[in-house]
Amino acid sequence: MGEPAAKVDFLILGDGYTAAATKKFEADARRMVETLFAVSPFKEHRQDFNVWALCPPAAEPGISRPSTGIYRDSPLGATYDAFGSERYVLTFDNRSLRKVAAFAPYEFIEILANNQTYGGGGIFNLYSTVAADNAFANYVFVHEFGHHFAGLADEYYTSAVAYAPATTLVEPWEPNATALLDPDHLKWRDLVSSDVTPIPTPWQKEVFENYSREIQKRRAQLRKDRRPESEMEALFREELEHERATFAREKYAGRVGAFEGAMYEARGYYRPEIDCIMFMRTNHFCAVCRRAIERIINLYSHS
Repeated sequence: MGEPAAKVDFLILGDGYTAAATKKFEADARRMVETLFAVSPFKEHRQDFNVWALCPPAAEPGISRPSTGIYRDSPLGATYDAFGSERYVLTFDNRSLRKVAAFAPYEFIEILANNQTYGGGGIFNLYSTVAADNAFANYVFVHEFGHHFAGLADEYYTSAVAYAPATTLVEPWEPNATALLDPDHLKWRDLVSSDVTPIPTPWQKEVFENYSREIQKRRAQLRKDRRPESEMEALFREELEHERATFAREKYAGRVGAFEGAMYEARGYYRPEIDCIMFMRTNHFCAVCRRAIERIINLYSHS
């Protein structure tokens, strides 16, 4: 811990935890903190952070999930189904959020929802969220915090999202996506080994998309049939194992280039590496994302 003026102040808030579940919140918060600081570049900058935690008691456990008829008057107002996406967890009660957050120094906020159903969300410079009890909570937490903390773009493009596609191809402001309108001035050109990595960078895109489409169909059916969350978690494990094996065989795996498919679009937008936590449920950031995160850490901390 250090003076807030010299550190990145990160505040974890609990939502949907009753007074009897205070110890659970503490355990969940500590688990998430350890998860974050096991991932580079956060791992190398742990000393630059202050971490705080607050948990206003809820009258009953959990948060709202309107698509299944579940409504909770939770202290922070977090809810699934934000903008029509069943997995998207946000709060629209900014007043309640800020009243609670005011009791600690903060620049960045994470809301832990006391739920198992897969979900979370992250908005740059506002807050991020995660359902703490899901088997993939660690991934969701780090991925969504990447949005909130460093303005990182989603690099995936085969699953349903809450956003309408862009009508005009423009260069994204996010540091980890590009429209590649000017390949000679690629925003992360200095990280590309130009002598061995072509721009754009070829990969087995069609093979990935065919597999992913089948996964998305199965995923939608599980939600439609209201199957147990354990079945969704099993599907995600299957998908992750397949993707890891597939990407390990890619010619340009581990190299920075410009791989088509990003920002919810199969065509026209490119990501820096074939594999990154902003693209799939892995456990690491690509080199471009790591640099973007370090820039924000350096902006807020003074070691």
